[in-house]
Amino acid sequence: MINKQLTQLAAAIGVATMMTACGGGSSSSGGGGTTVAEGGNGFVVFPAAESAGAIAVLRATARAALPTEYLYKTDGTPAGTSKIVDDNNNGFEVGRFGSGYMAELGGTFYFAGKDSNGDVELWATDGSGAGTERVADIYANGSAQPHNMVPAAGKLFMNAVVDDASGVGRELVVFDPASGAVEALTSTIDGSPTSNDDPESLTPVDGGLFFFDQDAGDVYFTDGTAAGTAKIATNNGTITGGSLAKYPELIGDDDWLGYNGKLLFTGRFNATDAETRLYELDKNGNIEEIVFVNNGFNVRLDITQNVVTSNGKVYFVADAGASVPDLHIFEYDGSSVVRLTGGEGSRPYNDDLVGTSLGVFMYADPGSTPYLLRIDNTNGSAGSPAALLGSGDYSFSDVQAFSMVEANGTVFFAADTEGAGGSDFGTELWKTDGTSQGTELVKDINDTAAGAGSEPFPLAFMYQVPPTVNGELGSKYLFIANDGSSGLEPWVSDGSATGTVILKDISAGAGSSVID
Repeated sequence: MINKQLTQLAAAIGVATMMTACGGGSSSSGGGGTTVAEGGNGFVVFPAAESAGAIAVLRATARAALPTEYLYKTDGTPAGTSKIVDDNNNGFEVGRFGSGYMAELGGTFYFAGKDSNGDVELWATDGSGAGTERVADIYANGSAQPHNMVPAAGKLFMNAVVDDASGVGRELVVFDPASGAVEALTSTIDGSPTSNDDPESLTPVDGGLFFFDQDAGDVYFTDGTAAGTAKIATNNGTITGGSLAKYPELIGDDDWLGYNGKLLFTGRFNATDAETRLYELDKNGNIEEIVFVNNGFNVRLDITQNVVTSNGKVYFVADAGASVPDLHIFEYDGSSVVRLTGGEGSRPYNDDLVGTSLGVFMYADPGSTPYLLRIDNTNGSAGSPAALLGSGDYSFSDVQAFSMVEANGTVFFAADTEGAGGSDFGTELWKTDGTSQGTELVKDINDTAAGAGSEPFPLAFMYQVPPTVNGELGSKYLFIANDGSSGLEPWVSDGSATGTVILKDISAGAGSSVID
């Protein structure tokens, strides 16, 4: 079996949470699937390497040592998967940097592209060679290396290197597709140079986005203009009015989520309690702590797991106990918090949540029979958690939250697989429709040897926000897998074994083309 480090690396790039029909806003934690909309594209672009030979990639690998990657596109069929080339049959090189180095906005795909001089700048493509070009030279004297690309308010925001009045450094940069204009928003704020030299946690909401200066502990909101970019909160800063006397002493950026035009984030109110709370912040800096009201008393919740949206509501795991662990799954609808689960003794609520249009999922391993926990909120109020086991002759374990991706009502995921009698099939592709009967192995992709797994993970991991698609492509799951002879290559699945096929063996033979 391929070492699981590969899939763990993909998890660091992006949590594969499908946002279709989840409602309530978008998270900056990453994409992995696609978003279905009538105005979307019938294809997706991705980077791929063509060099021969197996590629072993670890996080410590120097970026310069990685093989050259070119821009490819796929419509979800083998015939429709091809390299994008110019009139001279030359490909377009992708210059990856960090995470989120591809984005889609208004039907156009943007990416970090490398020119003949080796400079990495902002490029765009409509899927054709003639329609692929550099659209902005953000750092004229070098490489802007744009990443963390997030569309919001009709513009594209990103973290990029600029050279301006504040010197050379990483700033929040906005690109306006309508005018082609590029502007660094964080060079000066309120007329003074800002400490923000590496904006993080870009989180879109209606009208703009929130972002974070982690070193200074400052939260900003921008409407996409310099005049509309301002610091609205800072670590331990005093607040005038409101229910809190100050902002949290330590603002975290692991669980940022845009919801109802506001920012949900976690942080520690002070160093003495050392507990992580959940807060809601509006564009003007007004803040509230989200608490659970129990018998007329406010219970301060210690957030232990990620915060996700599903069907217009927010879900998270928190410890409500005063002295001993007392984990529960909670639901927040923008006004009140509801506890959905019983005590931790009956269910181990200690893993990551995934929000989908089928409800919220969590992998649970109580030490006996692992299962998927599903919270059904598809008909209004959330239903009781249901335990989903594998159907048929197979059972699963070790489900990674980042591998769960929805495609039009089917949630795909990767899991360690066992057959009848305990035979080891390695990590393979599964699916669920939210019922135990519909939770099943899709295909044993790598059947070359006992215990050999295909290690599937989402193809769109390089997108910070899932790209928009339409039509038939919206019902397909695009992913990367190794069938044991072709290396890690792009695949597609419609949920059936016969409809789960390799799209193209780009790096011929055992070499891998799509890497992390």
